[in-house]
Amino acid sequence: MAAQDAATELVGLWPRLPQLVGPDWPQVRSQTLGLVGQIREADTDEERVTHTESLLELLLPYPAVAEILGAAYHRGRRSTGSVTQTPDWADLCRLLNAMEHEQWITARFGEDSPGGASAGRTRRLVLGIDRAAHPYAFDSAQLGLTVPATEEAGVLTVDVYGAPETVEVVPVQRSLAVRRLMPDPAAAPSEALFDVTLLTDRPVHLVAVTRTADGRTPQQLRLTVDPSGLLRQDLLLALWRTPATTAAPSVDLHITLTSTGGSHVLTVRDGTGSATAQLPHSHEQLERLVVEARSGVEALLVGPGGELYESGLRIPKEVYELGLDRLTQSGFDFFHALFRPDDGSPQLRRTGDIIIDALASAGPDSAPTVEVVSDGLNLPWHLMYAVDRYDDERLSPYRLLGLGTRLTLVPLRSAHHHRHRMEYVPRTSSEATALIAVNMDIDRASTEDPRALAAGQVEYWKQRIADRAEVVVDAERVTEALRRPRRPDSLWYFYCHLIGGEEQSALGDAALAFTEGRQVGLRDARRHAPPDVPLPGAPLVVLNACATAARGSALRAGFPSYFLSKGARAVVCTDIEVPTELGAEWARRFFDRLLTGDTVATALHLTARELYKEHQNLLCLLYTAFGTSEARLVTPR
Repeated sequence: MAAQDAATELVGLWPRLPQLVGPDWPQVRSQTLGLVGQIREADTDEERVTHTESLLELLLPYPAVAEILGAAYHRGRRSTGSVTQTPDWADLCRLLNAMEHEQWITARFGEDSPGGASAGRTRRLVLGIDRAAHPYAFDSAQLGLTVPATEEAGVLTVDVYGAPETVEVVPVQRSLAVRRLMPDPAAAPSEALFDVTLLTDRPVHLVAVTRTADGRTPQQLRLTVDPSGLLRQDLLLALWRTPATTAAPSVDLHITLTSTGGSHVLTVRDGTGSATAQLPHSHEQLERLVVEARSGVEALLVGPGGELYESGLRIPKEVYELGLDRLTQSGFDFFHALFRPDDGSPQLRRTGDIIIDALASAGPDSAPTVEVVSDGLNLPWHLMYAVDRYDDERLSPYRLLGLGTRLTLVPLRSAHHHRHRMEYVPRTSSEATALIAVNMDIDRASTEDPRALAAGQVEYWKQRIADRAEVVVDAERVTEALRRPRRPDSLWYFYCHLIGGEEQSALGDAALAFTEGRQVGLRDARRHAPPDVPLPGAPLVVLNACATAARGSALRAGFPSYFLSKGARAVVCTDIEVPTELGAEWARRFFDRLLTGDTVATALHLTARELYKEHQNLLCLLYTAFGTSEARLVTPR
């Protein structure tokens, strides 16, 4: 298929296109990536061929491009409506998608170590930068190198990690120079070198982490080594940000967790530097740690009789003291299991030290901003109690990351999970629109103990944005809004119950429950309102319902991941059970702050601290924000 052949060549040509296209490149690049997205999301080969030809026709008018790609394109250009079936479209779409992330860094095995990579045999892994890419790497959003104009090159430090039971990696050369000008062809290329020895006859997964001189981690590559000697470089995952929020936020502590093939690599960076280490835990071991970390917060959910607090915001002193002890103890155990294990490396201890230092200044009036970037393994960072020595006489809730910091979890974006790059246009509070989905049965109007929590939520939005809030109380209307959104809303807010469990759990499909017991099931939502249909306006989504986030790494199967995949710019959800009255009071305080222009991270943090100070209530720790720390509902006043 000629179009497909030419597109394959285009992938290799991508780093040179700014030079070949010339001054028109910024505009052409935007159009090119739009067509790449259409190819990636097409459902049939007919559509893929059409979009691929459109992509090539956009570039072929430029003589330098036509000289390289024209022959492959015109040699057998489709002349009929028929489509030749080929098995290669998935690989082509993956390669085209990689262009968007500008993967200048490439991995290969050295020529001095040919042949297979069977167990026990050592091969030289070479990581370098395409020579043609050097002039453009400085402009890449991924490399993001910053060096004085008077300097010739920027330097990246490279580390390679793999599960210790599957591979041994010995660094030989960790520095990788990126030159401002095209390198002399006769000059030796700058390369990072590692000796890799497989310890198994099965495919082995590696993670290559690059760091700039100031400690940032702009690229993390996934590599798969097959015993036959084949080395595959998987799609680079990029931070999930909408185009309007591409600027790097002011973050005091940045934590990145990358997982592949049972290996988990953690990088922690603050203003003084960074540390990277491999977690000495399997996926199953980390899941057990997550369960144990969550056990402490459950003591704050129940009274002496074991009943969930349904009314009243203030937690009694004896329950608070016992709950705080259990919460901090489980958080301390979690911290030490990650950063102070018996078989931990000095680098792992250093990563823990950076987190402790970041919380050293945390108190009633100060809180650093923390972003945690994870590619799928979701740890309960907010429950972590970061101290080196546990002192039950001097417990401080501000050593919990969820209360001591402004904490947000930043999803990684890939073609599969977060396909929409929605353009978010900030609005003022007087222009904001919202979809408010409420379960009126929460008020128990027909019982002897009625309340007005749900009604209060509806009244709040009528007062704040009047007729610009669409109030929905039935599940059918929610499903229809997901399937065919009517307008570009600023906010989608859910105040309801969650029943069942996530898809991967034994409880079956999760569902949001609305008035008269009607439900919106996650499985049905994915089927009838798939991520292919984005939410216009990239709204902020707030799920104020019991247990709207799955536990452990099943989170990507849950509602937060679903809304992010439909283009939401951020999602706030509850972690496990939250009493209904607390949920209503939390919403009022949280949205008051958002409507004045506070970021999601700041509003979440200040609301949690306020309820703690006034009512000794730490249950706002259960609210988690997914999205970058600069996400807002409206523009600041």
